[in-house]
Amino acid sequence: MSKYVFYIRLPKYLSEWLTARLGTPVTFPYGSPQNAIIRTYISKRPDGVPVDCGDDESIAIVIPDSIAKPPETYNYIGERGRAAVVEAIKDLFLRHLWSDITPLVGTPVKLNSLIAAWCEMNGIGVDRIETVRQCFYRIRKEYAKRGIKLKNCSLKS
Repeated sequence: MSKYVFYIRLPKYLSEWLTARLGTPVTFPYGSPQNAIIRTYISKRPDGVPVDCGDDESIAIVIPDSIAKPPETYNYIGERGRAAVVEAIKDLFLRHLWSDITPLVGTPVKLNSLIAAWCEMNGIGVDRIETVRQCFYRIRKEYAKRGIKLKNCSLKS
């Protein structure tokens, strides 16, 4: 693991989830799509650009080791690269939420209780449960617009 990091800002629920799952600083698994995105956008630090030390609202992301782009030299990521990493994190979060909750829809447990328990298991604070619930509902609503009803189904076979 590299000792080099860069910093990004995420909504509180995402940063809580990400650090609960992948540590501080956040270290994505070897071979992950997120590391591939980081390696794609990481570059040599431009002259005169200071090292970013983050702030209280940002989280540190480890720059993966790479033979082609050693972190000692390639340790700068611009705004577009950061935006791509944030998008990959949001996608990973939604996949995790969806894959864990959807099989339980249709059981006697209410969806709000399922989501609250999921948040608790994944390090997300009680005051952000509603935000996570809305994320789940937005996905379901988008499918419903396309004629795919997922509201009261269970994926159990």
